[in-house]
Formats: sequence, structure tokens, C-alpha cells
Amino acid sequence: MTRNRSVLAAAAVITVAAAALVLPGRGAPVRADTIDDAVKAFEDYLKTKPESSGIVNQIGDLAQKHHPKVAKAFMPLLRHADETVKIAVLQNIGKQNDPKVAGPLMGMFDAVEKEKRYKLLAAIAEGVGDADAKAHYDFLIKTAKKYLDINADVSSAAFRGCANNVCRETVDDLVKQVGVADYVTTADNPVKRAARNATKPVLNDLLRKITGEDINDVKIWNEWWKKNDKTWKPPVAGAEGKKDINASLVFADDAYGFELKKPNTRWSFRKPDGNNPYLTMEALDEGQRAAWVELNVMGNKNLKSKTPEAMADEQKGGIEGKFREFKTAEWDKKGMVAGEKSVEQILFGPHKDHDVVAMHNVYVLKSEVHYFLITYWKSGKAASLREDIEEIIKTFRLTKR
Repeated sequence: MTRNRSVLAAAAVITVAAAALVLPGRGAPVRADTIDDAVKAFEDYLKTKPESSGIVNQIGDLAQKHHPKVAKAFMPLLRHADETVKIAVLQNIGKQNDPKVAGPLMGMFDAVEKEKRYKLLAAIAEGVGDADAKAHYDFLIKTAKKYLDINADVSSAAFRGCANNVCRETVDDLVKQVGVADYVTTADNPVKRAARNATKPVLNDLLRKITGEDINDVKIWNEWWKKNDKTWKPPVAGAEGKKDINASLVFADDAYGFELKKPNTRWSFRKPDGNNPYLTMEALDEGQRAAWVELNVMGNKNLKSKTPEAMADEQKGGIEGKFREFKTAEWDKKGMVAGEKSVEQILFGPHKDHDVVAMHNVYVLKSEVHYFLITYWKSGKAASLREDIEEIIKTFRLTKR
């Protein structure tokens, strides 16, 4: 009896192992331990003439292998009748560590371009950029520039491809092109305006990724590059991640030209995930924020509010709605901060999110860049933290000429 159980158990193991290599049915996952097994299972699966949705799922699974044999298995699908299948291939084939696939993809481009199939063109550009951006950089940047005024999907995909070639030439091109994308007038046709407006944030994101600089303004990009174009080198992978922004009491930003200083070691700097606030300082009490300062930085060109007064008035609506009532509310106090004329808001009262708070907000403008500090001190916390906020405002410096 014991022997029979052992035989049955062994048979079960063999059955399970064999099942991992059984041809998957329609939509069934590809299961295999080796590249050759996975590719064969995929090719056999295609022989069953599955639906497009199943093929797309299989492409995504097999693409995780990142192997040239996968690229070879994908190539026949570039002739598939369903465009969604072609796009899935194009979005994954360049990631298979086979730069030779870029050539055939570029061969598709001219024929597809004549038909104005923009989603397919974008996928081709993405595939070329993933496969070998350096060797085909001229094609990618030419395509990106051409479609900047025609279609954002194609231009964005081509610019992403360019960004895979991290070098000085790429940064130079992207800085110039973010300036082109930023220039839109009412005289431009709607297609051109839409394409440029949609591509501009992609260019900003790519530049931030390549350079490690947290800039989101055309003017600042140009100033930064003018200063750094001769000496810039691609950042070492992981180097920025190890940089401790709290190693010093002062946070100095060369791109936007400011310095923000901690009044003491109770405070710490933090870089938020989004574009604004650009920088946060906070002091904790039992793990909770007791006081904090949010520094927002915005280029003036594309803003409706062109002056500190207008910016303060624009922010007033959102801030005012957060209070239940005001014990103090001075909305447009005039002053001098960081050597520039400022508009300040002095507020105190029960806040909908933070109980009772005091705020001292400051708005200044220099070299067409808005800087505004939004500050909070929770009533009931140490009064010295409120004094710290005044010290932070007092020592805030603008270093741009």
C-alpha cells in the first residue's frame, strides 16, 4: 500500500511538471521555466488561432523574459491583421535586448505614415527607442520634431525614445524642444496647439528624469542649461537617491535660485512627489506635524496671475474655504521679503482640516518666477514653532539675478 502511494505521488509530480509545458488554451497563461520552452509554448498557442485579446495578454507575459528569442517570436505578429496586436508587439519588442529589431521597425514607419495611423506610428517610435536609441537617434529626434505640431502621441513616443540615449546632445535637444512646445499662440491651428500642449509636460518629465533636476518651467530650463551645458554629465545611477537633503541646515536650489534655512534641528526638509509644493519643511510633535512650511515655485509666463498681489488673491479663495471662521484675517499686507516687495497673509482661526491654526503666507516675484510660502502652526503646539516660522521667512533668500 505504501509503495502504491509513493508511485501515485511520483506520478502526480510528473503530471504537474508536464502541465507547466502543456500548450495553453485560448487566453491561458504561458508557463515555462526556460526561454525556449516559453517561446515554443507561445508559438504553439498562436497556431490555435486565438482571439486578439488573448494574444495581447500572452505578449505581455512573454515580454517579461527580456530576451532576443522573444523578439524573434514577436516579429511575425507585426503582420497581424489586428492593430491592437501590432501595437502590443511594438510596445514590447524593443525591450527584448535585441537592437537589430530597430531596423525592421523603421522599415514599417514609412508605409504606416502614409496611412496616418498615429497610434501605430507612436508604437513604432517607442519600439525603435527601446531597441537602440543611440544608433537611431537622428530618426527619433526628426520624428519627434515633425510630429510636435501634428500629433502628441507620436511626438511624445519619439521624444521618449530620444531620452533613452542619455547624453549631452539629448538634453540640449529636449531643452530646445520644450521651448518650442511652450510657444503657442491664438493664431496657431487647433491641431498644432493641442499637440504642443500635450507634448510639453512629457518633455518636462523626460528632462527631469535625465538630469535629476526638479524643474518644470521653460525659462528655468534654459537658464539652467546655459549655465551647465559645457560641464553637464549624465548622473550616476542611484547617486541622487543617496543624497541627504537634511545633511545641512540650508536647502540651496541653483535652478530656481533660492535658499531656505532651518531655524533649528527640530525641522526637516522633504521633497513632495508632485511639482508643487516644490519643497516642504516640517516640525513634528509625537510623530505628527505641528508646524510646516510649503514653498511653491512657478514660472510667470503661462500664469494668469502675473503679480504677487494677483497670486495672493488667487490663492485666497482656496485658503479661505478651509477655515470655519477667522479670528484674524489680513489678506494683503505689504512688506519686504528676500529683498523683494511682498504680499503677505496673516490668518488665525479654526481650520476644517487642522483644528485651530495660524498662517503667515508670503508671495514674492523675481526674474519672472513666483515664490510663495504657505505656512501652518497648530494652536496648542509649542509657541516657539510659530517663532521658527517667522525666522524661516526672515532668512529666506533669492539668489537669482
